Amino acid sequence: MEETNSNDLTLRQLQIFWTVAHSGSITRAAKQLELRQPSISQQLSRMEKAVGGKLIRFVNNEMRLTPAGQFLLEEAGRVLGAVDRAKAGLNEFFEGRRGRVVVGALPSLARNLIVPAFGRLVADKPGYMLDMVEMTPREAIEQLHGRMIDMAVISGYAVPARLGLGLKSILVAEDAQLLAVPAHLPDLAPLAAPEQQLGAADLAVLRSTIRYAFASEHTGRIAAWYDTLLPGSAMTARCRSFESALAFVEGGLGSAIVPELAVRHRDGTLFDVTLYGLPLPKRRTVVLMPDHYLTLEGMRSFVALIRDAAERLSPLVVRDTPAFAAQRLGSPDAMAEASGLPAL
Repeated sequence: MEETNSNDLTLRQLQIFWTVAHSGSITRAAKQLELRQPSISQQLSRMEKAVGGKLIRFVNNEMRLTPAGQFLLEEAGRVLGAVDRAKAGLNEFFEGRRGRVVVGALPSLARNLIVPAFGRLVADKPGYMLDMVEMTPREAIEQLHGRMIDMAVISGYAVPARLGLGLKSILVAEDAQLLAVPAHLPDLAPLAAPEQQLGAADLAVLRSTIRYAFASEHTGRIAAWYDTLLPGSAMTARCRSFESALAFVEGGLGSAIVPELAVRHRDGTLFDVTLYGLPLPKRRTVVLMPDHYLTLEGMRSFVALIRDAAERLSPLVVRDTPAFAAQRLGSPDAMAEASGLPAL
């Protein structure tokens, strides 16, 4: 009987190496893989012993792959992709089971896009099970690199300029940016100068902004939007989800710039707030997934159904763009340029 050499590379080691290489940190990789740092370091040492040389070096506390590490990263992506594809394909042979799809997304994208898309998927192809994990875009990307989820449905703002090896970004939706204000405020649409035309209390609410902590370059873009739209405004609360921000607005505590899908539920809204159109670049929503999954018919169908779910949404009723917003913001392209960030 052939024995396994203790120095052979294992699939688990390749997964650990892949995650460490893409996260750029043993600490972050440990969090993604739910392992202790010493265990990861031990596995990396065993790998280097097995292959006979260094795969990772640390220069001034910065992790860098050696040429051998770069080569192994590409090969590991192919191997892990083939294993994922084989597992998914085998599920369809046994007991008619198509397998589990693990998706990471913001709650607003889950309820408006993923839920209806998955409903149509299982109606046509019974047997799939959805594991829906609500998380921020940054967490979704980290979990995707750690191979803890199969698909991330996130804002295009959060996608890095250079995707990790083997990842595919697919545009599935675009939604408008809206100004959400408490329902008790007077109509803002005809106002050209709210600083002079609103009462002191109402102006204070409008200039109290609710913002987000998504830790992406979009934070800078939103700050530029607020500075232009509401000069002198101040952040009164910072949230980790659009839903929490809208709850503050509904409570009369401030205003917020939100994407349409954040406030939408089916053809209505989740919150009792007043919404106004804004001449800002639309938010792009993308599916981020390993490109080899697109060879699986079920996964291709799911992505197509997510895009179709976005196209099936009826227009949300919002008030006209306020006069002061049209004057101060100009066009979507102008705002993208003013923010110092690329237009989307």
